[in-house]
Amino acid sequence: MEIKVSNDSKDGNSKMVMEIKVSNDSKDGNSNMIKSEIYRKIIRLMTIFGGVIGFLYVFLRLYNVADVSQWIQDKGIVSVIFINCGLLIAGFTIITALKPGNPIPWHWITLMTLAALTTIFIHLLPAVLIFIAGTYELAKEL
Repeated sequence: MEIKVSNDSKDGNSKMVMEIKVSNDSKDGNSNMIKSEIYRKIIRLMTIFGGVIGFLYVFLRLYNVADVSQWIQDKGIVSVIFINCGLLIAGFTIITALKPGNPIPWHWITLMTLAALTTIFIHLLPAVLIFIAGTYELAKEL
């Protein structure tokens, strides 16, 4: 974008002339926009994949339970609370990536928080995927 201001004085009348030239480099702009959109989709896919892996870890933990009453007596009620929290966090992670900004905002702070909670309540593997997505969003914002 180029702005040129000149003072034109013909016939004793002073006129201010302003020219604005806008150059459109559509090749560079479109390729950057396409790259950004591709990265955004990859990051959302990683977040969804992290939530799905979190669901799988929680369901595999539940699948190994043969007798619920014996399992609660052995492990305690804390294990039941961890499984329920893990299901909620995995669901929130998937909802965050599928509908950004609607129920839960798509922001790097949200992703980092979900990664920390996933590490605590589910497992490290899905948390790493969500953490990478949050780190990319942080780098993009800076």
